[in-house]
Amino acid sequence: MIRGTVIEDADGQLEAWVEISVADNRGNLHAVQAVVDTAFTGSLTLPTDFIEQLGLRRIGRRRASLADGSENEYHRYRGNVLWHGDLRSAAIIALDADPLVGTQMLMGNRLTVEFRDGGEVIIAEPPAPH
Repeated sequence: MIRGTVIEDADGQLEAWVEISVADNRGNLHAVQAVVDTAFTGSLTLPTDFIEQLGLRRIGRRRASLADGSENEYHRYRGNVLWHGDLRSAAIIALDADPLVGTQMLMGNRLTVEFRDGGEVIIAEPPAPH
């Protein structure tokens, strides 16, 4: 189970934050605070300088539309994310903003968010089939 907290920003907006770990090119894990963004259909975004620190391999570019309506091309990288205790391969987009966890990472999971400042965020694996 991945747990986090809802935080109210300076503009009064609520954001669901979780801590995840991303492996560098040597397999060492690095903790990252990220916003759960159900409008983002990819797996994960990370700032370019952090991706460079991790030494991740670039795998191409992706055209994407942001919430503000802007559309750009972004570099994509292949990385491994510790997800429910297992390393999971993920396409990571370089975006110089707060890291985002998108719906591709959430697929097959249950997301519960108590939308109030200090509320609990839970990303749970679905129950095993009987």
